[in-house]
Amino acid sequence: MNRCLLSILFSISLLWGGGFGAAEAQNIVQLSNRTITVRGELYLLHTVRKGETLPMIAKAYAVSREEILKANSLTRETLRAKQTLLIPQHGKRPPVASVEAGKPARQPEAQRRVLQEASEATYRQQGVRSVWKTQPQQAQPLQPFRPAGDTLTARTAGDAALGEEARYGQNGRLKPIGREGILEVAVLLPIQPGGAKTNERFSAFYKGVLLGLEALKSEGVSARVRFLSSGASEAKTRSLIQAGKLDGADLIIGPVYAEAFGPVAKFAEERGVPVVSPLGTVGEERNPYVFEAAPDEAYAYRHIFEQFDGRPGSGSERANFVLIDHVEYPDSATVALIERQLGDKTATLSFTSQRSQMQEMERWLSTTLDRNAYNIVYVPVNRPDAVEGVLSHLSSININGKYKITVIGTPRWAWISNVNLDMFYKLDVHYPASYHADRGNPAVAEFYRCYMDAFDELPTPYAFRGYDVIRYFVGALDRFGSEMPQRIAGGGYRPELLQVGYDFRQVERGGKFRNTGWPVVHYKSDYTIGVD
Repeated sequence: MNRCLLSILFSISLLWGGGFGAAEAQNIVQLSNRTITVRGELYLLHTVRKGETLPMIAKAYAVSREEILKANSLTRETLRAKQTLLIPQHGKRPPVASVEAGKPARQPEAQRRVLQEASEATYRQQGVRSVWKTQPQQAQPLQPFRPAGDTLTARTAGDAALGEEARYGQNGRLKPIGREGILEVAVLLPIQPGGAKTNERFSAFYKGVLLGLEALKSEGVSARVRFLSSGASEAKTRSLIQAGKLDGADLIIGPVYAEAFGPVAKFAEERGVPVVSPLGTVGEERNPYVFEAAPDEAYAYRHIFEQFDGRPGSGSERANFVLIDHVEYPDSATVALIERQLGDKTATLSFTSQRSQMQEMERWLSTTLDRNAYNIVYVPVNRPDAVEGVLSHLSSININGKYKITVIGTPRWAWISNVNLDMFYKLDVHYPASYHADRGNPAVAEFYRCYMDAFDELPTPYAFRGYDVIRYFVGALDRFGSEMPQRIAGGGYRPELLQVGYDFRQVERGGKFRNTGWPVVHYKSDYTIGVD
């Protein structure tokens, strides 16, 4: 059995109801014989039909889902009808004639039995709870999940010496953690009955946590984790607290939604326990025990402006600045932010998708772009078809490379999948991202492999977030103990995670810790993607 599954199989629980092997409608993938050569590589052109999924298409053409995602620069598995996909043909065997959807993956008998027993045990419980205990292991650790730059050490000596006089539960001071103790972690996820669609996200988060625990175990970090369902309900969350389900926790992750977060934040403040909001903002401005892992929107353009606002000494000091505002789909707040930052350095164009205005748009761009200067073009547009319209005009104007152009997009560009990404590379696109996982990183590639082996599906951003959150905070507590908040503030702790890491800052004295880290994703002319 694959080593990624050895420990996971004995800990998986179907927290959200449902089961394996649910039948789907029968669909047939119609294979394409249309070919195209891109940068010396041969591809088939496949047009997605209604009902087709990425796993179906990958199986029909005898390629992996990951290969299709990479070839099309897709960041998620969701497809749309009439979407065109490049299907790699580098030395693969001829594709089969068709494939039927809905047939569950074949599992080894031992694996099916373990999953069934885990599921039955879960249904027998009164509440939704699963315990995962990590212990140091001697043989065959998951080496690919140990990034080379990260070495966890023992807790600081001050933790064991705090004693009863320590005033934890006040001013952000954490309760002491015993040097030899196993870290107690509670993870609250809003799993809802009836198969709510949001359950898929939290299922992926949960699975990412499991693999993160495997990484910690391979490094000798011990933790006992309780998974609890908050049901997206403040009342349910209060009942868990009153029933003592969070008692003894050294770290709390969740609940996800702001309306259910308050009772847990109060509990954490009273007990001197850090509580992490893994996916969004939750208020609690004056609570120094709260850590928001999702990056703070107020800092989205901080690194962008450091590089591309024309400040003295920067590479953009003598640049020509252009701001394109879309008439039909404006992002007024971002436009105002950019205009405040750039002042009178920028010329602003009101872009329209109306055909009658197309020639005027191109004349305006020809007049505004400078052949003798570095042109930085801000495009605060989020709708995919509007983004493609703007970039198409810029590509048309610059067809012979007569301008040096860098395009600055928005954080939502990380989620765009139906735009010709070839324009991203040719226009030197940069944008701030709330997450970015580099598939060229061996640790990320191994995570993909292990996740797909364990769960027979591609990891989503929620899986990456689950892995990184558990690994970051349990690792930090193991290393720093009760000094964790002070030691990680301002980027003081930088383990190599699957995504780009965190930069926690206590923006207000005595307030919560916010993640201010927004990497800049860069599409380079050599058809690689970097992170600045």
